[in-house]
Amino acid sequence: MYFNRPPGCPDLRHAVDKFLTRRLFIAITPPQVILDSLGEFQLQLQSLNLPVDWEPREKLHITLNFLGRVADDDFTPVIRNLAAFARSRTGLSLTPMFLETLYQRHDNSLIYIGFSGDLKQLRQMQKSLSLSLSQLSFPQPRRFLPHLTIGRLKRTDPTTTKKYMDLIRTREFIPLPAFTVDSLALYQSFLSRAGSHYQRLRTFTLGDSPSTL
Repeated sequence: MYFNRPPGCPDLRHAVDKFLTRRLFIAITPPQVILDSLGEFQLQLQSLNLPVDWEPREKLHITLNFLGRVADDDFTPVIRNLAAFARSRTGLSLTPMFLETLYQRHDNSLIYIGFSGDLKQLRQMQKSLSLSLSQLSFPQPRRFLPHLTIGRLKRTDPTTTKKYMDLIRTREFIPLPAFTVDSLALYQSFLSRAGSHYQRLRTFTLGDSPSTL
């Protein structure tokens, strides 16, 4: 049943949309063969029996831009912006090259894979994407580190953390084959007491090809 809105009464649908939000980020998803190889390397590191939360293979990605909580009525402009941006870009090549750690004093420290390849082109693409998104009033990071997080070392005292990180870096990472980045993905992140999980909402093919769900 529908009712006509009385004159002068505000339309609450728009107000409700402002409170309905999605936690979004934009990322590069490596091909499955790369994800499988990284998963096998994670298993090697797990033999160290360190206090690490390992990222499941389905969550492995290279974050380009984190949008934060996006209101539902801002979702369509984001989609249009990303679709137009992707059409204006071309593909690039990345090689998973080395294992590294990043100490974080007030949070879990990162265990990640670094890359070689078209890094200059990747940084230019990320910077251009940030500028494009800032026009929609989304604040963007000033510094971009191309990386893929494979695990998070649980926070402890600095001395113990450094010992764990040094031990992790003793493990040899054999560079994986180069892969082509030909699309960007928009993800929604869901948080719970059990952790987080991601849902891919859209895939935006670089170049003139149509984007997909």
